[in-house]
Amino acid sequence: MSSPGDRITVLQPSQVVRSPDAVALHLPLAGPTSRMLAYAADAIALQTTILLLVFLLFLVFPALSGIGTWLRDQLPGLAQDNPSEDELRAVMLAVVAFWVILSTFAEILWFVTWETISGGGSLGKKLLGLRVMEDGGRPLSIGASLARNFLRVVDVLPSSYLTGLVAMLVSRDAKRLGDLAAGTVVVRLDRPQAAPPLVDGTDADVARFRLRREQLERLGDEEMTLVRQTLRRLETLPAEQAEEFLNRAVDALRARLGIQEDVPARDREALLRALWMAKRTR
Repeated sequence: MSSPGDRITVLQPSQVVRSPDAVALHLPLAGPTSRMLAYAADAIALQTTILLLVFLLFLVFPALSGIGTWLRDQLPGLAQDNPSEDELRAVMLAVVAFWVILSTFAEILWFVTWETISGGGSLGKKLLGLRVMEDGGRPLSIGASLARNFLRVVDVLPSSYLTGLVAMLVSRDAKRLGDLAAGTVVVRLDRPQAAPPLVDGTDADVARFRLRREQLERLGDEEMTLVRQTLRRLETLPAEQAEEFLNRAVDALRARLGIQEDVPARDREALLRALWMAKRTR
């Protein structure tokens, strides 16, 4: 049975990622449109890269020019500048087959390399603000990246990624076959709204808790990060989770400050705001 914090309150599918303190984050899933646009950007960059590399190879390795001589030897009509229709067809089929095979392996290598070094991104995905991750919000592993990208040879069938597009349209999580096999999803990294400024405590709060200078000096960056994150999450968590989160934070800070007496539940949030104000205004 799910708790209130597990319920998705947005109207679009999302990937639930849990932070170490059990806070659920809902990342929206990327739809077919944004994924196809990202792929188009990657495809243009990839084909441009392949053409440049092939051109450079012919410049650096003159021996590769012998391919043309070999073809003329195999097809006498080419040597006589009078190729037959069958010879032209054979040459075209050879060129197309070579380019398809080269593009397929280059595409797999392109995406696996990008996703491995950038933590689930690619050039196109970065432009569109997308990222690949494993189900459950885990970072993308190289094994999952290999699985999802080798399945591109199936998703691309019969042409133009039609199989993959149909799979994304019928999948609840917009997964193509490669994602289903690898257990991965593509999420949108939407830019969050700027957090509102924290409300400070009052001078009366600082005086009421008798916060001395030597106590405040015990609070470093980690403790103040705990104060800030707790105050922000209190506004977003369900009441039961917020109370538990607040209690854990206050108990940890009491131990750090050397406060022996318990802090009443009604004063715990005020203590955090007093600490935030006292450290910020020093």
